[in-house]
Amino acid sequence: MSLPCSDGPRRAVLVLDDHRAFTDTLRIALDLHADLHCVAVAHTLADGLALAATTDFDVALVDLQLPDGSGIDAIGRLRELRPHARVVMLTGYPRSAPAARAIAAGAVAFLAKEGALEEILHAIRYADAASPIVTPAARVDRSGGIRLTPREADVLRGLGDGHDARQVARALGISVHTARDHIRAIMAKLGTHTQLDTVVTAGRLGLVDLGGRS
Repeated sequence: MSLPCSDGPRRAVLVLDDHRAFTDTLRIALDLHADLHCVAVAHTLADGLALAATTDFDVALVDLQLPDGSGIDAIGRLRELRPHARVVMLTGYPRSAPAARAIAAGAVAFLAKEGALEEILHAIRYADAASPIVTPAARVDRSGGIRLTPREADVLRGLGDGHDARQVARALGISVHTARDHIRAIMAKLGTHTQLDTVVTAGRLGLVDLGGRS
């Protein structure tokens, strides 16, 4: 079930969250600001995608956990429907692994629901892919929020250079089996499932320098 919101100018916001008290409060708060306006609220992933297909919006606020799917899975589908739109992920349980996955999937922010409303408003207005905003409780940065061993860091740099496990093993003088063990350990720490996702996530988090790679 979806709920239409009041019309108005400026940034159009789609809210996708199954907590109705939260969405009611957020809808009212958005419409109180002259530069923002809530165009629709949905409480399930299916309803949200249906609305996204017919409703133009600039920013989507998406809950991490929805009754019929993951908010992270919704990011790519929302961006396919509305390529210009930005996605802000919200959660009641901020953790580093899902934050990394959300940013890697294309979200411009990962915020705690219990945070200040101003943080959400700031993300709606200013967050972008080049400078994603992550709530401190889920932040992983260069200071060591994710801790790699020296050898894992070597392996990750090899992956970042575009090498596969065999090439990394050869360059480091280790067995392919050992290289793959290190890759699995890195993926577990980053919460990723493929080597490509691992490299992209590591690059976004500043764990590896991708140089001119996209």
